Amino acid sequence: MIVLIGSHKGGVGKSTKAANIAVAARYMSKKTIAMVGSDKLGCLKSWYARRQEAGLPSFTFVEAYGDLRKELTELNKHYDIVLVDTAGHDSQEFRSALTVSDILLSPVKPSSQSEIDSIAALTETVRTAQEKHNPSLKAHLVFNRCSTRSGNTDATDLANMLKSDAYWLQPTKQRIGERTVYVKTFNAGQGVHEAKDGQAKGEIELLCHEVGIF
Repeated sequence: MIVLIGSHKGGVGKSTKAANIAVAARYMSKKTIAMVGSDKLGCLKSWYARRQEAGLPSFTFVEAYGDLRKELTELNKHYDIVLVDTAGHDSQEFRSALTVSDILLSPVKPSSQSEIDSIAALTETVRTAQEKHNPSLKAHLVFNRCSTRSGNTDATDLANMLKSDAYWLQPTKQRIGERTVYVKTFNAGQGVHEAKDGQAKGEIELLCHEVGIF
């Protein structure tokens, strides 16, 4: 299974999601995992290096750039889950990965207008890939860094807007909250499954179950 974590916007939490999904799969399933870093900023690569330095359970990690189709297809023969982290913009890596991936997860913060504005172009890119190359691709938005305050309606308002037209990429039911544990664990080369925050662990597990990762 190839899981692409991608967006047309930087800073939306792609690398953090990739890291946490990998760690969750490591602890919650017996599946083998390969991680592919294709963002030259190297956020996921740096996280992986911190993880190795800390002596934490490891994964296969490779860097790949340009047309990713051959690399991902080959890795998919040897691993149960191939997690791909692409750069935060429209790129050759992102477009080529779309053509061979099984699942796309694209994080978006519901309170960020710039991230909301990027959804239209992202939707167009994904729908084109589905129509021309990969009709079985399951593409989802993931509402990320959602306010945990009661009464905040940003996520609900955005979900209602997207549901008004089926052409839009649709959000997963499971949302990811604005929690400091995500930042702290990522900075330490960890995932939230290696911390003591049950709410964050539950969010990642439910997201993975919902989209069929494990």
